[in-house]
Amino acid sequence: MQEPNINKTVFEGEYKGRRVIIREMRQFAGIPTSFSPLQDYYCGYVELLPSDYYYNHLSETESCLSVYGGITWTPEYGKLADLPNGCFIGFDTAHAGQPPFSQQTVLNDCIKLIKQIIKRNEEEN
Repeated sequence: MQEPNINKTVFEGEYKGRRVIIREMRQFAGIPTSFSPLQDYYCGYVELLPSDYYYNHLSETESCLSVYGGITWTPEYGKLADLPNGCFIGFDTAHAGQPPFSQQTVLNDCIKLIKQIIKRNEEEN
């Protein structure tokens, strides 16, 4: 039996000139079953452009950008093979006691992140 694709890109798009990627992730109990997920969650990624303040201040993204659960990935952690070339920051929805997240909810959070990035750029100019 072929193993199912448990982690996959479910959205690729662009907002305000920045690429947005949403990945659906699945966790399994590790017990041979019919692959019933214990917990499904999403990861949202937003591209930083070289002209963005945070492009050169990655260490500030975790403390300065607001998204549910916080920024949980930056290029400082290494390269993610599932992301195209570029500088991306990301967050995940795998947190205890969180509200339900849909693909649309994660997309909305990505758009909110981009708006925060643009606002910071405007403050610098």
